[in-house]
Amino acid sequence: MKLRIKHTTGYHFSEEVFLEPHYLNFKPLPRPYYRLEDFNLNIDPEPTGYSERLDAESNRVFQVWMNELTDRFRIKAEIVLEINAGEYSPLKFILDPWQILEPGGLTYSETKKPFIAPYLNTAFYPEPDSFTKSIFKKNKGDVVAGLFELLDQIYLKWTHEKLEEESELDPQLCFNKKSGSCRDLAWMMISMLRMQGVACRFVSGYAYSEDLEEGHELHAWVEACLPGAGWVGLDPSLGLFTNEFYVPVAASYNPANTMPVIGTYRGDARSKMTTSLSIERSGDN
Repeated sequence: MKLRIKHTTGYHFSEEVFLEPHYLNFKPLPRPYYRLEDFNLNIDPEPTGYSERLDAESNRVFQVWMNELTDRFRIKAEIVLEINAGEYSPLKFILDPWQILEPGGLTYSETKKPFIAPYLNTAFYPEPDSFTKSIFKKNKGDVVAGLFELLDQIYLKWTHEKLEEESELDPQLCFNKKSGSCRDLAWMMISMLRMQGVACRFVSGYAYSEDLEEGHELHAWVEACLPGAGWVGLDPSLGLFTNEFYVPVAASYNPANTMPVIGTYRGDARSKMTTSLSIERSGDN
């Protein structure tokens, strides 16, 4: 089956400005459960130059630059993916045998510890920490069982709100409010797991699910690095391990690095952002 994604992001300025080099995250990252059949990026006004690059965390970034003043900046991405529906199991892995979640965290090999360090860095939040510790203690350190219960608890006890242009991204505030956007819930869960010594990264991209209401297709979730299994996707908004209908576009230790459009402009103009996104599913067997 196919997923056809159309994602447009536009910026309109009250007067002409000079755009500094911008970095665009729209191209899906490679995953074993889909094949990128077609990708087209249309930019208005036409840039002086652009180049597809890999950033420091292996995201597929387009660097775009312009030499002329402009009062607009519009990016339209059209994506076609061939999905291996039903052939992918998010739990088809085994952990390294010694992986019980002890108070000191998971055991990462000496060769991976320097790489994994940024994905463990977090502030300390006493209440979220206590909440998460109790879940893993109840499950006797069983990593997968603990993750299942943590996902279930967040899904049942927190309200998933529509993603706004600006999210709080404050784990303690999200914990206290018992509500948040997908970005808020993902960042809260990342903080919860990092405090337990589980390396995590923030993922933004597209999700297709009948359980997601309109407006939630541009989605954010978590990937935890589990020794032996690698990066494993977790969606606290829906309380599940991510499946083949999750299409990651950018992943980072810091959510700020995963925005679709990253850049600044020179000038005193006011700006207004507009977005539209549609995902169509076709070719079911």
